[in-house]
Amino acid sequence: MIKSSSSSSYSPGRGRPKDVTKRNDILLAASDLFLQRGFHGTSMDALAEAAGVSKATVYSHFTDKNVLYQALIQSKVTDYQLDDLSPRLSWDMKADLTMIGTNILDLIFDDKALAMLRMVIYEGQKVPALGDLFRTAGPQVVFQQITDYFAEQKRRGVTYLGNPEEDCGLHSGLLVEHRMMMQVLIGSQAIPNVAERRLLAQASARRFIAVKKSEAGAS
Repeated sequence: MIKSSSSSSYSPGRGRPKDVTKRNDILLAASDLFLQRGFHGTSMDALAEAAGVSKATVYSHFTDKNVLYQALIQSKVTDYQLDDLSPRLSWDMKADLTMIGTNILDLIFDDKALAMLRMVIYEGQKVPALGDLFRTAGPQVVFQQITDYFAEQKRRGVTYLGNPEEDCGLHSGLLVEHRMMMQVLIGSQAIPNVAERRLLAQASARRFIAVKKSEAGAS
């Protein structure tokens, strides 16, 4: 069954209810500072100053820099409605995979998300744990939603589906072609526009269904 990802790997500090506006101000400041100074070069003092709050207020929302960083990544996942797919599912495979694929591509090719990924690739050498922080707050949340979707479709009787995790990997591979992603990351290819992303999502949905049906027919 599709689950909400509200039980994420980070959690704000305990105590009285927090000011949502200040939390958002901190996240906005963090988004800018991490990209300007990198993860390693961004301090909680600098984050507090940029957000216009005290350091105590930052710590009341986020227990440390790792938690704040993961909250920032997950906020992007939430912005593109990939933390909980259930409200938008029709259970028509082609329509659902087109919707999911479009949202994933919109997230991946978001300017700040791309810049954050570049930062992770670069700074991962200095901060080895950074890749895991990024993965568990971002890609892992999305992939779990898709895996759960395939598991539920299989439970509902879609016979050509197989192992949900493997099907998730196949769908992801068909959606984001490695060479295109690398060229976008290094700036040698333009970011696909809205119409192009929609076409890519539709094509990957068709290919996924065709591949799975072909595999099922050959077995």
